[in-house]
Amino acid sequence: MDYLNKLNTNQLAAAQWDEGPLLVLAGPGSGKTATLTARVGRIVEQSRDESFRILCLTFTRKAAAEMRERLLKLVPDARDRVLLTTFHSFATDILRQHGSHFGLSPDFEILEESERVGLIKGVLADKADELTKFLSAEKALTAVDFLLRNVTPDAQVPTLLKDSEAGQQLQVLFARYKELLKAQNCLDYGSILYFCEELLRERPRVSKQLRTVYRFVCVDEFQDTNVAQYRVLRALAPDKDANVFIVGDDDQVIYQWNGASPTRVRELEQHYDLTTIQLPENYRCPPEVVALANALIVHNGERSADKKPLLSMKAGTGKDPIELLAFEDDQREAEGIAERVKARLLSGVRPVDVVVLARATKLLERVQRALEALSVPSHVQRRKPQFESAPLRFITSALKLALVRSDDDLASTVTKALSDCVEQDSSEEELAGFSAQLNGDQLEALGALVADSNAVPEPLQEAVWALVRGQYAAFIQQALTYFDSVESATREGGDEQYAEYTTERRVWQSIIREIGGEDDAYSLSLGQFLQELALANKTPEAPSKSVRCLTVHSSKGLEFLHVYLVGMSEDQLPSFQSKKSGDDSREMQEERRNCFVAITRTIETLTMSYGERYNGWRKAPSRFLFEMGLLERGS
Repeated sequence: MDYLNKLNTNQLAAAQWDEGPLLVLAGPGSGKTATLTARVGRIVEQSRDESFRILCLTFTRKAAAEMRERLLKLVPDARDRVLLTTFHSFATDILRQHGSHFGLSPDFEILEESERVGLIKGVLADKADELTKFLSAEKALTAVDFLLRNVTPDAQVPTLLKDSEAGQQLQVLFARYKELLKAQNCLDYGSILYFCEELLRERPRVSKQLRTVYRFVCVDEFQDTNVAQYRVLRALAPDKDANVFIVGDDDQVIYQWNGASPTRVRELEQHYDLTTIQLPENYRCPPEVVALANALIVHNGERSADKKPLLSMKAGTGKDPIELLAFEDDQREAEGIAERVKARLLSGVRPVDVVVLARATKLLERVQRALEALSVPSHVQRRKPQFESAPLRFITSALKLALVRSDDDLASTVTKALSDCVEQDSSEEELAGFSAQLNGDQLEALGALVADSNAVPEPLQEAVWALVRGQYAAFIQQALTYFDSVESATREGGDEQYAEYTTERRVWQSIIREIGGEDDAYSLSLGQFLQELALANKTPEAPSKSVRCLTVHSSKGLEFLHVYLVGMSEDQLPSFQSKKSGDDSREMQEERRNCFVAITRTIETLTMSYGERYNGWRKAPSRFLFEMGLLERGS
């Protein structure tokens, strides 16, 4: 176990922890992932003759995949002993196995956002006389999401609103929405955890069985858990002396809008006989940045008792890595930062090593325009909930049709996507005609339609018929091979339907890699594969030759040689809403943690900037600049 020799004293104490509940308070850049994987690897190696498994839960599939790769490098035969997954994937697996208690079959569908809105619209239309308080389906869905992530019992719903009539109507809507999900054998992102928690609570035999299989439970990034995720953990490990290994940092809670809370660490202390080990050592940032982070975060009241300051483990270079820039307004700030980024790139720094961070996307877009004016490629990340290119719309909708085979709306979606792919209308009337001949089997009708069409090339026809025969993996591989060849041939022509295909093709490859590679992914049942696909993040990574422009929230877990943090003014960071809530409010403390997370992404240099005017309005420099000692009051 040579990997244990690479750990520092605190990391080693955590990695050698055996039984009982442990909280590892791990600051940014403290080597927490190395510590967690070392601990899991050690347990596997020391229990080779035993059959129990270790469960490791985290928040993104990318993080789970990276941790899996690290673990298998340390202990190659850990694959069958450790499940490294996300809360949502694990909960989905539990519902696949035991959802029949709710009337769910294992191949339940996970709805996309538009489908969820459609479901809510249906409820509001059916009960139009009864549900009069809702302005839109989207706002109603926001309320439903809040209830799901807080695992709110139906009886409590009316008490949450000052307007008692609105509260009662929300109760009716919430109950009906959940009924419809079960009746239609589908779930959405929030209800996966909601129903999993309900199942584990109401069927203790299921949770007992899981405890027998998974003797050890590890949770990474614990500070990001919402109520539903924490309740699932408590159901899996209810005893005060349970083998839970919790890694987190209450100074990095920046998802309060999604139900995360710095008080969750204190909940841990109430529920478990907890021992705490701190990892204050910071191996990432220059000492000067560590000093800023410590000076900033000490102003927050909602922190663990006896929290140690970060300890810099990097030697100083003799050059000051911190620069603070003031500009006349937001436009000149964007231009000034763009000029400095270009100069940095001209000095030989790679674009992948540079990041521009801001609290809000609007500021990033302004910087992006300034970078474009200087011919510097840049990328502002935008969330993408589903595939948009015609080829991948066709593949995913055809796979869904293969599962149900007789859905008219889905058949229409497939036909439209196919028409976009081959640039010729495939008639829905023709499809309906074939379907009628085939007793409503829309998938076989699709096969007949493509066989009858001169517009559909033979390779695509063969792919569709593989799907009709139940060979979904062959369908995917043959269809992608065909679309790859078309994309290569039309790259210069810029076919609009293929515009996003190259980017989305890379996203597809990364999803397959996160599932475990083609062998693992395509050996799943079709229903399970579609569930994994629905849970996957479809937001593309930035091109390697582009400077990344990220919100602070999307930078979490990443690190960069050179960080540019823009918008360090009042009403930007901290936000106007947090100022309205008050100086000591939870919202203001979260804004301070946002700033803490942003500056601790730094490996070599940190540049912060602020404008004296934003959108024409005069703004004071951010209070956080004063708290860090970069500005003095009255200066």
